[in-house]
Amino acid sequence: MTISVGTSVEHLEFGPGKVTELLGTMAIVDFFGEQIDCNINELTLKEEVGPRVIDSHIPASKDKVAFRKAFEAVNLGVVPPDSSSLIEMSIGGENIASTVRSSLDSQSNSGLCKVVFGNYGTGKSHYLHLTSVIARRSGWAVSYLELDLKAVDPAKPHLVYREIMSKLKFPAREDGTASQGFHDFVREIKKNWDKVRDLPMLKASPWFRYGLETLMFFPHNDDPDYVSGCGWLAGQGISITGSGSIRDLAKSTNINSRVIPIMPKTRENAEIYVFHLVVVNEICKALGYKGLLIIMDEAEHVRGYNVRRREKANNFFDLLARAAHLPLQDSSPVLNDHGYQLPEYWTTGPHFGLYVGLTEGETFADDSLSLRDACVFLHNPEDRVCLSEPSAEAYRSWTLNLLTDFHTHYPEKSALLSTETARQKVANALANEFEGTDSRDCVVRTWVKIACLCPSIVLAENADSLEDLIGHLQTAARQLTGSELLPWE
Repeated sequence: MTISVGTSVEHLEFGPGKVTELLGTMAIVDFFGEQIDCNINELTLKEEVGPRVIDSHIPASKDKVAFRKAFEAVNLGVVPPDSSSLIEMSIGGENIASTVRSSLDSQSNSGLCKVVFGNYGTGKSHYLHLTSVIARRSGWAVSYLELDLKAVDPAKPHLVYREIMSKLKFPAREDGTASQGFHDFVREIKKNWDKVRDLPMLKASPWFRYGLETLMFFPHNDDPDYVSGCGWLAGQGISITGSGSIRDLAKSTNINSRVIPIMPKTRENAEIYVFHLVVVNEICKALGYKGLLIIMDEAEHVRGYNVRRREKANNFFDLLARAAHLPLQDSSPVLNDHGYQLPEYWTTGPHFGLYVGLTEGETFADDSLSLRDACVFLHNPEDRVCLSEPSAEAYRSWTLNLLTDFHTHYPEKSALLSTETARQKVANALANEFEGTDSRDCVVRTWVKIACLCPSIVLAENADSLEDLIGHLQTAARQLTGSELLPWE
């Protein structure tokens, strides 16, 4: 190991530092401003930012297991797992992928806050899951969460922040490694502290600045107190009156534990937790990621709140939107009385990216309301993504691809679908049924499951001929869409 003046090193007890002077087998190292004599044998070279984050728009090669997992998920009416087949199992998946990539690529210049509107069964959650996969393939750290009335209540921002941090997923790097959750994220920060410590937003955050400086004094391991300290930064184990284990850890360092503020949860504190997300986004970029992308589904739950809770939630939503958009020049957010001095980060964005899933309901029923008054997330008409039913041709093409993939992976069990002509006949028959359905009754999820019924019938050997198979599918389609009476009617 070669060590010279200026080399970044790590010490098991003192953490990371920089060599300032060499004296034979001894080195004087600067640890957080304190000069300490160390034996060179006690030092290790500090690891820098890991291998480059993969930015790939090319889907991974499909295999039989990935296809079967995706097929079974779609057949059950749920979102397919994060697999190579996700885009292919989405109607119009390539078009969605192209649109999302374009939005991600322009985020730093144009901001990124998209609201995906769609009624039940139109594929809103599927669209957002697809966005999550595309973003991670493009090098973004992503957190996908669903809002609900109790566990992830937007009227209580600390609960949403905790959920966002607990759902963090990171893209793979070129050597195949990937951080798993917030604890690994802290490990990356510690390895690259020289690139992180002077970030402007981090330095302005007493929570992250002093919290991370405290953690730097300890080895990154599974010690319960250390894990609890990392969890405190992620919003875990927040006490009402104190900072928990992070202050206990600080007492054994040269950091005054009193400079570490509490993680508030009893007062209106929306801008504090949005500020935390701004800091996390800044750190992600310093570590080589494109940034932080937050995806929130089921935002319509706020409509059931009483006036006071809805006001708190909308204040939080407004600050999230401002941090994701370009700065607004004509207004300022409503700030809360929490006693902390924060930088006006809403004037320096865009920071993180944001996608929101929302059932439209009566959002735009009042024509007199401006776009932002109708939906606080919307600053421009381009922020609005309205899902609609696919065309009959798009459905036919998707069905044909599904059947082709099915035969490719199960040729010995799909003799009825062994020719392109046979698969086209099935796809055309279903597309005709689809086209004849009233658009108001067109629930995409239903038609996806009808298409997936075809491989199920073939695998179960319940069709003696191609015509028999098509007949089963037509009957099922007419029954499920109400164009034919059900047996008990």
